[in-house]
Amino acid sequence: MGGGRKSKPRVRSTRPIGLSADGAPSIPNEQPVEQDGMWFIPEPISMRLYQKSALGVICEGGILLTAEEVMFCHWHRHIPLQDDFVDKRLDEDPDFAHRCVAYDVARSGGEKVVPKDGVWLRWARDTHPSKGTPEAEIRWARTCNTLDWSELLQWTRTVTDSGMLSELAIVDDEMDVTMYRLSLIDPRGSLTPAIPGEQSDSIGVEHLSRRFIREDEANWTAGNDDDVTKLFGELNSRGLLMRPGFKYGCRWRVYDTPIDESHAPWLMQMEKDAANTWDGVCLSVRLAEGVNKGWVCVMDDGDWNFLQFRRHLPGR
Repeated sequence: MGGGRKSKPRVRSTRPIGLSADGAPSIPNEQPVEQDGMWFIPEPISMRLYQKSALGVICEGGILLTAEEVMFCHWHRHIPLQDDFVDKRLDEDPDFAHRCVAYDVARSGGEKVVPKDGVWLRWARDTHPSKGTPEAEIRWARTCNTLDWSELLQWTRTVTDSGMLSELAIVDDEMDVTMYRLSLIDPRGSLTPAIPGEQSDSIGVEHLSRRFIREDEANWTAGNDDDVTKLFGELNSRGLLMRPGFKYGCRWRVYDTPIDESHAPWLMQMEKDAANTWDGVCLSVRLAEGVNKGWVCVMDDGDWNFLQFRRHLPGR
């Protein structure tokens, strides 16, 4: 059995159905009523939900909620449910529970997350949709869902161009959620780019009083034309230094200074070698952040794109 310091495991929420007596109103709230594909809650509780928590869309006499908002209100705002509410939603959508858990976690830092036109928009906790623009767009997925790198890149680019942050909530089979923030970065360094045929401290590793050249370095020096040498040349032209990423499960660890001055800020993986499941991405990002580095997937759609993943904790 492993030794070391013992700590108490965190409590994992099971999010039961049924209202808690803690903080319950003296007069019970009404159950939501289905209306126009959403769920109606009447005044006056509806106005408190909207004004304080940005829950629902204002309509005549109250607000309309999505199903995930209804569940959030049940867990946190003492809104009762019809006996068959959850069963019916699960019959309609097997991912209903996972979506609701993702929504609950996205709001756990006190931010205001608003479903709109099929996406979730997030406002900071000290703002409101009626007074300002959203800070982020949130997507959610299950670990079993297909990962499409090209589509993910386009989504991040579109959201970034809109002035927002791109955030992902990934729900595993334990109903636990890991959130990520995606960004397009422009990695550049301070090294003098190596020139094929000329000696450079950026090429090779010194051992036994000589320099040993790796295969990728040799292919780039020889002018070979393939995906790896093209990216190697691009990174070299940016003043970056590439070293093997074997110990970290990636192609390269990438330095923006000489290797003896600072640690590599990035672990880079080419799209063709990157994980094609969320399980694999989670492993890569956790390993990178465990050694204080950013994990970057590099994609080529005519231009080089560097998509960085960072774990994100709501409210921080």
